[in-house]
Amino acid sequence: MTIRCKHIIWILILVTACRNQTQEDHANHDMTKSGDAIHETVNPVNQVVLSSQKTIKLSQAKNEQTIKVKGYIAFDERRNNKVSFRASGRIERLYVKYNYQYVKRGERIAELYSPELSTYQEEYLFLVKNGEDSLAAGAKEKLKLLGFPDNQISQLEKSGIVTQTITIASPLDGFIRFSSTSSSSGEVKGSSLLAMEGMTETSSNSGTQIASSGQIKEGIYVSKGQTLFTVNDCRQVWAILSPDVNNQVELKKGLVVTLHSEVWDEPIKATIDLVEPVYQDKQRFTQARIYLDNPQRKFKINSLIKGEVVIQTQALTVPLSSVYDLGSRKIVWIKKGTTSDGVGMFEPREVLIGSTSDNRVEIVSGLKGIEEIALDAGYMIDSESILKVMR
Repeated sequence: MTIRCKHIIWILILVTACRNQTQEDHANHDMTKSGDAIHETVNPVNQVVLSSQKTIKLSQAKNEQTIKVKGYIAFDERRNNKVSFRASGRIERLYVKYNYQYVKRGERIAELYSPELSTYQEEYLFLVKNGEDSLAAGAKEKLKLLGFPDNQISQLEKSGIVTQTITIASPLDGFIRFSSTSSSSGEVKGSSLLAMEGMTETSSNSGTQIASSGQIKEGIYVSKGQTLFTVNDCRQVWAILSPDVNNQVELKKGLVVTLHSEVWDEPIKATIDLVEPVYQDKQRFTQARIYLDNPQRKFKINSLIKGEVVIQTQALTVPLSSVYDLGSRKIVWIKKGTTSDGVGMFEPREVLIGSTSDNRVEIVSGLKGIEEIALDAGYMIDSESILKVMR
């Protein structure tokens, strides 16, 4: 009797233990299912957007971009020939009356009176009369360096009369330009597009007029080495192009540009010769320079032009529909996983885009090649997710 009771008690204990274990297993299983449900329902509200739409990846594509630039025709500064005064003195007569007047090689520009030149002429005549041939040759060379033409020196030798003025002649055919600012070193400063401006300034000591800011007229005094004129034949000119701030990087040396102008009928194909590495005075944008041959002078200085540059690059692109535009920011939705029901979970991310062509947009940064994004970004609009990106 005692042995049977012990067996019954052990059986009851085992049955009770099995029931408790079964209940615990059921409880754990329910908690697991409940946790999964919470993960699937809570995360999309705060972090992701659920969608079953199609996804795409980045793809390599040839990107052809047409950049439109504006510009103008300018003097080729390399063809400027300075007309300098090699001695100080006063302009007795001026034969050029206005800016951009056309002159021929050897044509008179001005007559300069200089006591210094009179002294050198007297020295030369004295040496010639006294048979100092070697010294006279040196004095003659000095007169040439001072700007005396050969015919005027020959006239001096024949007449023996010292001339009071020297003729300043044009060094070549071209258009004469008054420099906007002159200095004693002969440097010409200021833009070639500027006309003559400013008047003469008056010396408080002598009361004489001194050429100071590009205004040249008879009676003014000039200093030795001062440049008041330049002559440019305009047989080659510059086309100066100024791209907007978004396209400054794309313009490079060697790119082919199609130029259009109201002055000529047919478009012109040209190549960018130089992207200027520095800014000019009061300039805050990049300029590209094209050298154009102009033998017939059909390119008019300061005339406006338009240019088109076609740039082909290899770019990572996605369909335009997959990028959502928030104005200054662009958003795509990255696929982060899939629910147990097969629904995709997407998270928004900001990207940097480039050019747009044929309904595809270049992705500059923000995406990796292996990542998948939603094809139609417009269907993924979710206020909570967008706010997360905007923070």
